[in-house]
Amino acid sequence: MIPPRDGGGCPAVRVGGLVKRYGARAVLKGVDLEIAPGERVALVGPNGSGKTTLMRCLLGLVRATGQVRIAGHDAWSEHEAAQVHVAYVPQRAPGLPATVAQVVEFWSATRRLGAERLGAVARVFGLDVEALGTVPFTALSGGMQQKLLAAMALATECPILLFDEPTANLDPQAREVFLAMLRDRRPAPTVVLSSHRLEEVTHLVDRVLVLTDGRITFDAPVDRFLTEPGVAAAAGMDTGGRVVPFGRTR
Repeated sequence: MIPPRDGGGCPAVRVGGLVKRYGARAVLKGVDLEIAPGERVALVGPNGSGKTTLMRCLLGLVRATGQVRIAGHDAWSEHEAAQVHVAYVPQRAPGLPATVAQVVEFWSATRRLGAERLGAVARVFGLDVEALGTVPFTALSGGMQQKLLAAMALATECPILLFDEPTANLDPQAREVFLAMLRDRRPAPTVVLSSHRLEEVTHLVDRVLVLTDGRITFDAPVDRFLTEPGVAAAAGMDTGGRVVPFGRTR
């Protein structure tokens, strides 16, 4: 594995002129974006606006025209060097053909961290990975799968965390655990969070991007987002016209 580097003071994420087409249909239509190290950004928008495609471009999993750089590395031509900085939680767990123990072993080998570290974070979610070791990952409930994936991301030392609706399958208690662990993590990571949940946007981020029909149509601090109900409603969120207090310490 290529060792992490600090990116030499460059943006944690830089996207320039990003266009992605599936046949004749353009999903991303010239996205430009910079995210500074330690910044926490919500990516919101209606279903089908291109959020997941953008996330997958940041991960180097989807090819597109334009530029994507992660910690100074090209997301595609320098994929390994870029992704060593990144931990990711998808909206839906993949159908991993492995037992829980094998998933933990793979995580430990690729992240070069002890399995006990992952076990400790998983226990905070109420998940005993040792007891579940022989259970196929696909035999776990959706909530248990998501807890394990969240623990795998939060147990890393990655400075950039990408989350695509990470709490969609979590129960309320696990959701609170996830939000608290992410909010309190030090040093503060760069976070890109795709979410439809107002409380996640309110309490975790300091900047909101609205993606509409493949374009960024709003980019401003979270308090402005919350005081403009027309923007929030168009992004699939209802603030009721209220300013919702938020707090986050670095």
